[in-house]
Formats: sequence, structure tokens, C-alpha cells
Amino acid sequence: MLEVKWNYPSMDDWQKEILAVQGNLMLFCGRQVGKSEIIAKKVAEYLLNNSNKKLMIISGVERQASSLYDRVLCYVEASHRFALKGGKDRPLKTLMQFKNGSELITEPVGLDGSSARRHTLHGIIIEEMQLIPEEAYAAITPMLLTTGGFIWMLGTAWATEGYVYDRLKDKDFYVIRVNSEQVAEKRPEPQRTIMLKHLESERHRLSEAQYAQEYLAIPQENARQVFPDSLIAKILTVKRPRSIEKGDEFICGVDPAGLGEDEGNIAILKNEDVKMRQVENEITRRLLTTETTARILALNRIYGFKKIYVDDGGVGFGVFSELLMSSDTRYITEALNNSARSLDISDDKRKRIMKEDLVFNLLSMMERGDIELLDDPEIRESLKSYRFEYEKNTKKLLIQSNYNHPVEAIMRAAWFYQSKGLNLSVYSIKI
Repeated sequence: MLEVKWNYPSMDDWQKEILAVQGNLMLFCGRQVGKSEIIAKKVAEYLLNNSNKKLMIISGVERQASSLYDRVLCYVEASHRFALKGGKDRPLKTLMQFKNGSELITEPVGLDGSSARRHTLHGIIIEEMQLIPEEAYAAITPMLLTTGGFIWMLGTAWATEGYVYDRLKDKDFYVIRVNSEQVAEKRPEPQRTIMLKHLESERHRLSEAQYAQEYLAIPQENARQVFPDSLIAKILTVKRPRSIEKGDEFICGVDPAGLGEDEGNIAILKNEDVKMRQVENEITRRLLTTETTARILALNRIYGFKKIYVDDGGVGFGVFSELLMSSDTRYITEALNNSARSLDISDDKRKRIMKEDLVFNLLSMMERGDIELLDDPEIRESLKSYRFEYEKNTKKLLIQSNYNHPVEAIMRAAWFYQSKGLNLSVYSIKI
């Protein structure tokens, strides 16, 4: 058997502990501590040192699994690239084959895990465990039935109920919590000072519960999903866009992203007599404002939008302004940002619209069955990432999301429906 050991001169104690764990592992990590790097090394070492084993990296969406998969591939190619098969069996986007017969594959689970259930595995690595639908675990775990394989569960400390939370009491799982503050204190300068300065800024910016979840690896009982899993599964039912017919009324919601930022989103909803149905979800990446505007104009020529709602905050103001300059879109474009207002070309239609209004409008539509969304893992992850809590001292409602682009665009398009008489001022959610 090929024995492979890397030299880690600057490993933290918790990273050494992770490498030494045998069997099931649950890893709660604060942000930016080096979780992905050490897990990639652990996965690579297992595959190099064990023949004829099959591991799978599972995530809610493909990009999460791909990120960890790519890190594993980088480590193997840098240290033992001749251990990989070549030619027609060379590493692919979702499959890595070793000469010792072992394999690493990636798979997004979708809404219920059905896309991953066909495999027999020796180990499962679950990336961002807090974003996996509860229903999917019933399909994931049986893949280990005949092999007695392991599960490594990775993510932040969101769960306060369900499969992930129950594993905390499972004696078969080794649980490690990694506190970002403690990691920062042990890093050499100048990284220590840089990390501590960032954490101090985040402590003031975030609520107590948000900071505890994101950086201290502590789940908070008073933080809950805005959109429950059961409601998400009920609403994400649209399989494919329907044909465009004369008289159809389409609404566009836009959450722009500037060049160099991660991504933005364009959502298109069809307004029907009794509900709105999503027909398009387009993720935009690294586009100039002019490129985003050009894409919206191109979609408008296809759909003939009744209304275009744009987040005009930050770089979005450029997209909003450019749409007002076009004769095709100037009278149908309206700005909706998260802080203050609704604004159109006439500058005489002002309403106080806050982020909570947009969120609660979408939530209320989902609960009443007034909206159907595309069966898309990116949308599911975005909905699931929305969390709410009430601040302890002021009781102020706080809403956060670490992947909001798809829902931000959908919420804006769905705002069109509020003209049917929805009274947002009386809506509340309870813990």
C-alpha cells in the first residue's frame, strides 16, 4: 500500500486532531480558519493510502462540492500526481480516479437527495451541512449500509434541530468545534493582528447570535430559518419554463453584481390570475453594469416585461440608471433597495419599503401558495440560508443570509404581487 504523509510545519492543534480522527466526524468551524484546506488533505490522504475505496463529496449545490473537490485535486497533483489515472480516465469535473482503484466523486443532493442515492460508498463528506435539506439525509445515509463507511459533516453552527443537531448526541460521531477567535490568537504576525481586527469589526456589525454562529461555532436557539424546509419543498415545483404566449405578463427582478464581486441574479416571474410562477433564474458573474443592463434588455426583447425591479444600492444604481436611459425600459423600471424606497422614472412614487417588507411579502406568498419557484438547487440554498432572530435588548428583528442573490432577485419580482392588497404591516414571525 502506498503510504503518503505530508509535512505540515504550521498546522494548528485542531487541524492535527482532525487528521487523527477515525470514523464519523462533525466539524463546526468559524469562518476563514482553514477548514477546507485540512479536510482536502484528509480526503486525499485517505484515498492515497486505501485501495478500492469510493468517497463522495455532497453539497446542496454543485459549486460547494466542486470547491472542496478542486482542493483535493490540487494537493494530489502537487504531491503525488502519478497516483492518478490518466488518458481517458484522467480527472474530470466530478470524478477523480486513482491507480489504486479508489475514486472521489461529487454530487449535489437537490431537494430530497434523490440525485445521489444510486451510489455505494465507503465515505461521505457533506459540505455546508446546515444547507442540506432535512429530507435528503434519508437518501444519503443508506449509501453506507453495506460498507460500514464514515460520514464527515462540515459547516457552521446553524442547526438547533433535525439530523445535524441530533448527531451532537450521537456517540458514534466525533465532534470538533473551531473558534475563529482562538485560531486567530495562535496565528503568527501579521496574520494574527489582521484576523483579530476583522473579528472585532464583525462583532460590532453582527448580532450576538450571528457572530456566535459564524465565528464561535455555537448554534443559537433563538435563530431560525425564515423559510422552513417544508415550505421550500412545497414551493420549488416548476420543472421547466413554459412557452411564451401572447398576453403573458412577465415581471423581472434584478440583484446586480459589480465586476469582481461574486455574483448577481436575474429572476423572471410570470404573473397569472391567481399566482406568480417563476420561469427563469439566471446567475450573473463578474459582469460590468453595462453588461448586466445589456442582458436585461435582451431578456426584455424575449419576454416583454410588464415591470423591472432593480436593487439600485451600490453598483446597482448604474444598472438602474442605464435602464432609465433606454426607451424600451425607462417606463417599466423601478428601484427597490433594502434601505428606504421605491422609485421610478417620474420620481413621484415613493413608499417606505424595507428589507423586511420584501422578505415577508415573499414568505406570505409562499405560505398562501401564491407563488411557485423553479426546482433549482441554487434557489433552494438561498432560501434556506435566510435566518432571523430578535435582538435581546431592543427586540429588533434581524434577518441575515450568506447566499442571498437568487432570493433578492425573486423578492423584487414578487413585489409586483403586493399591489393585490397584501397588508404587510401586520405580519410577524415568532420564535
